[in-house]
Amino acid sequence: MPSSSSILSSGAAVALFAQAALAYTQVNVPAPFMTKNIDPIVFPGSFDKSHLHSFFGADGVTASTNKSSELENSCTNADNPNDLSIYWVPTFLYTKDGGKSYEPVPMFRFSAYYNLGETPAEVPFPQDLKMVAGKAEGTKPADMPAEAKIEWVCEGMKNPPPPDKNGFPSKTCDTHVQTLLYFPQCVNEATLETAYKDRAHGTPNWCPQGMKSMPQLRFSIRYDLRKALPNGWDGVAPFKQACGDNIYCSHGDFINGWTPTAAKNMVATTSDKYHFAPVDGDRGKAGDKQTCKQRDADPSHGTADYAESVKLMGKRSVEAVGWESRSRFLKI
Repeated sequence: MPSSSSILSSGAAVALFAQAALAYTQVNVPAPFMTKNIDPIVFPGSFDKSHLHSFFGADGVTASTNKSSELENSCTNADNPNDLSIYWVPTFLYTKDGGKSYEPVPMFRFSAYYNLGETPAEVPFPQDLKMVAGKAEGTKPADMPAEAKIEWVCEGMKNPPPPDKNGFPSKTCDTHVQTLLYFPQCVNEATLETAYKDRAHGTPNWCPQGMKSMPQLRFSIRYDLRKALPNGWDGVAPFKQACGDNIYCSHGDFINGWTPTAAKNMVATTSDKYHFAPVDGDRGKAGDKQTCKQRDADPSHGTADYAESVKLMGKRSVEAVGWESRSRFLKI
């Protein structure tokens, strides 16, 4: 049996959940504030090893960001002033010239959902928490972690087209191209190690021994191709991700930047998947408009150009993460 410190008592849980409406919460971002070839989790400090990423949230992020405190004085384009987290994904790209050049797909909206998961959240996101969902080196369906539940679909389309050979929708979407992925929801508060829940762990919270349940983070990203590709497509979609030609390298990254008060308040909002509840905190209420202007915290380093990022990665050899990439990115 787990110790009394490993899960909330029923009385404590009731008292905590009573502090706010029992629901999920959501943070929306209208567009990435930066596109850049950095990855502070996988390639800290590097400007020639990472593929291009699109960044959402707190603009204090640099190639070396490692702690929540480094994001505290950021300007965020999230619609909750208490969320100074940084979120990023490989840049989604499209071509209009048969693959000779690629540009970032226009964004409709990035949404970060925080909800129940399989069991109630027991603890807030710890400060300095870093997480990755998906597998950046994936090249085939078997490489996609099942727990991440990665999807690429035509949002809300009644008769959606089948996927093409790369996993993208094979015909023009009526509305948006949407991608979804889920993050781990178990954490060891001492080591910040994370894991997905699984009944097989044999614990009340479905987490590995020594871990506690935290809110479930899910990315939902909607892209709008109606102006970029007014004639649509039929067959192999003219898309790729900066990490590869198909959906199998899909992944997302997260460094926690929620203020401690707001993170604690969030726990009470995640007990129900179906009703929205705002998360307020020391910096204001959810939905408060931001007045700051975002900027790149390190404009002298890195590139936002896809072709240039490919050239830089073509010179690298990265054995530390389990794969070689000298030849993988040479084809633009």
